[in-house]
Formats: sequence, C-alpha cells, structure tokens
Amino acid sequence: MSKNKKFKGPWIQQAAIIFLGLILGVLLYWLLGFITKDIGSLPGPDFSIVQAKYVNAQLCENQKSLEEKLATLNKQIGNKHGRQNILEKGTRSLQTTINQLLSIQKRNIERNLTLPEQQQKVLVDSQTMFLENQKEFQVLNKEIGELTKQQDQLKEELDAASEQIQSQWNVARTEYNELMTKHRWKLAALKLAVMIPIFLIAAWFFTKKRTGTYWPVVYAAFIAVFVKISLVVHEYFPRKYFKYIALLVIIAIVLRLLVYLIKMIVSPKKDWILKQYQEAYDKNVCPICSKPVRIGPLRYAVGRKRKSFILAGQGAQAPEQQIYTCPSCGTQLYEKCDKCSDIRHSLLPFCEHCGSETPDSP
Repeated sequence: MSKNKKFKGPWIQQAAIIFLGLILGVLLYWLLGFITKDIGSLPGPDFSIVQAKYVNAQLCENQKSLEEKLATLNKQIGNKHGRQNILEKGTRSLQTTINQLLSIQKRNIERNLTLPEQQQKVLVDSQTMFLENQKEFQVLNKEIGELTKQQDQLKEELDAASEQIQSQWNVARTEYNELMTKHRWKLAALKLAVMIPIFLIAAWFFTKKRTGTYWPVVYAAFIAVFVKISLVVHEYFPRKYFKYIALLVIIAIVLRLLVYLIKMIVSPKKDWILKQYQEAYDKNVCPICSKPVRIGPLRYAVGRKRKSFILAGQGAQAPEQQIYTCPSCGTQLYEKCDKCSDIRHSLLPFCEHCGSETPDSP
C-alpha cells in the first residue's frame, strides 16, 4: 500500500470538518475585529482644545450675555403685547357698552325722558375706563417701541459677535478636520501594520498548505484575514481609491486562478492525472486520446459513444486478458505485471491482482 495514500473518512466526518472550519473562520474574524476595534478606540484630537485655541473665550461670554439680554427683552416685549391684547379686548367691550348706553340715552331724549341715574353712572364709568385703557395702551406702545429699539441694537451686536465667532470657529474646524484626517490615517496605518503581516502569513500557508492535511484551518484563516483586511481598506481609503485597489486584487486572483488552471493542463499533478486515468479506464476509453478500448469482449463491441453492445456469440471466444496498446495514440494501456505476470493497467500505480506498485507510475 502507498505511504501517501489519503483516507477521506466517512461523509459525516467530512461535513463536521467543514462545519468546524466555518466556525473557526468566524471566530478568527471576530478576533481580528476585536483587535482592530481596540486600535480604533485610541483617542483622537479633542475639538474643545482646538476651539479654545482659536475662538476668543471673552467673545463667547459676550455672545452668551447678549443672547440672555435679548431673551429677556423678547420676554418683556411679549408680556407687553399680551397686556395690550387684554386692554384691546377690554376696550372693545367698553366701546360696546358705551354705544349701547348712548343709544338708549338718544331714544330717551327723543321721548323727553332722562337716562336713569344708575345707567348714567355706568356710562360715565365706562367712558372713564375707556380713556384710561386708551392711555395705558399708548404707554405700552411707547415702552414696546423703546424695547424694540434696544432689541434691534442687541441683535446687531449679537450678529457681529456671532459672525466673528463663526469665522474663528471655521478656522478651528478646519484644523480639527486636518488633525482628524491625520488620526484616521494613523489608525489605518496601525491596523494595516497588524493585519498585513497576518495576511502575508495566512497567504503563504494558503499557497503552500491549502492541499495539505490541515486545509480547513488554512482556508478558514485566509478567508477571515482577507475579509477583515478588505473591510479595513474600505473603511479608511477613499472610495475613488478603493475601487482601484479592489479591482486590482480581483484581477490578481483571476490571473492566479488562470495560471493555476493552465499549469494543471501543461504540468498536471500526480493525483489529478491519476484521477483522469481512473475515470478513463472506468469508461473504457484511452486516457490519452479518449479512443474506446477494444480488449476482451469489448473487441467485438459495436456502436458509438455510450450506446454500444457486444455482438452475440463473440464475447465467449475472446480472451479474457491480454496486452493492449491504443491503436490511435500508441499508448500501452494493459501490460503484464512484473510480479504476478497477470494483465494489469499500465497507467495505474497498482496491480489489481497482486497489489504491487509500479515505481514510475504517475
């Protein structure tokens, strides 16, 4: 038996290996995520410090004081407008009462009657209150005018202070954005400084060991690291640059697969070519040129492709085993075994009768 013979194991064991490989990939991805998250938590620039550097604190206090004074004036003006609304409603009510009493007085005069003393008193009181409301309304108008003048002045001062603060704040924001950009590049450099060596190690193992015994571990590690480093690049590199990076990576992968497939055809591996030979023998065709094999009973087979049959009476007369060479390409497909002298497959490594191995088999 060959020392290099590989046992695949039962299907449930293979499924368990693949499943655990997926779990391992997820866990490795989480681990790398924790690492990059811890790196990303490094403190960056503080905007309050940058703001204090450029924005005048006294000017900010002045702005705050002006805002408080303006709010007080707005409240006072609002209260006086409210008082005016109350006076206006009361004045309208008094105007209605006076008009009604004057109408009654007019009718009484036409009838040579006098207005009752109580109604006369109500009329006089209403007229007095009406005049007082009018006077108070005018006073409120004057006060509102003065407060509005102060309000306009405060607004002008506040606008000037706000414009000056906004100019200083813009300078602070510009410097903060520059510092933040440098900080992001620093985080990107730190993350890539950790991820790139891990990725190179995973890529080396993937290139060298992906067909080895521990291929699930190699695949899980490589895919997890590749996905995480792709996300890091996508997070920190601008989109216009990332699309070129992603495209170059995809092109490199496609080229690598294309070269790998071409090499498999030009210089196939032993296991791969042996599998081809096995399939060809099972289909009774030449592994080299695919011509149907005509040996033993198959010598008398007729038909084309998969639809063939043995002519009746011919199979029993044909020898069961014999040396056979493909008449199309000249490849010897069956030969005598050096150990047991029985007929064996020339292109397969072991004799089906004695189990001996051909040293120069593929």
